[in-house]
Amino acid sequence: MIWLIRAGAYLFSGLTIWQFVQGAGTPDAAGIHRHLALDQSQGMVLGVCAGFSAYTGLDVSLIRLAWALAVLYRGAGLVLYILAFLIMPAS
Repeated sequence: MIWLIRAGAYLFSGLTIWQFVQGAGTPDAAGIHRHLALDQSQGMVLGVCAGFSAYTGLDVSLIRLAWALAVLYRGAGLVLYILAFLIMPAS
């Protein structure tokens, strides 16, 4: 039974991330389309969290906390962080 709950959580989080990356949100009120890109000037390590923060408008501390929690969960956050660094273009 636990595997079913875990599979549902993975599916839900995967779909949520997919919608986030695809830019399902509305653009800025000024009509400017934001691009997901690394922000190495504001970043602490590689600029991934700062890039997500600039894209979503959320505080970078919340993004970093989410990444840290993901790292504590079987190291998935570390793999996702490196993958995001390799995929995201530099600003």
